[in-house]
Amino acid sequence: MDALSIGIILFATVTALLFKFVLYHKICRWMDQDLIKGLAEGDTAKQRFLTQKLTEMKVDKVKRKHQHQRLTQLAIDFEQNH
Repeated sequence: MDALSIGIILFATVTALLFKFVLYHKICRWMDQDLIKGLAEGDTAKQRFLTQKLTEMKVDKVKRKHQHQRLTQLAIDFEQNH
């Protein structure tokens, strides 16, 4: 193989990995927002509260599977307190 072939393969591989990374994170963000909208049930205050809590959980590096459980519990707690 010559240098051009190796360069093309390398470029295609890096581009594909970058695309996969970006797409994965976009889909995760869409799923999080969809979950929050579903839990908020049209209540904008509840939606803002859950979005804020999700942001805090991401800063605290809470695992993804625990984020959804905590958001569900926070939505229940929010409903009971308001």
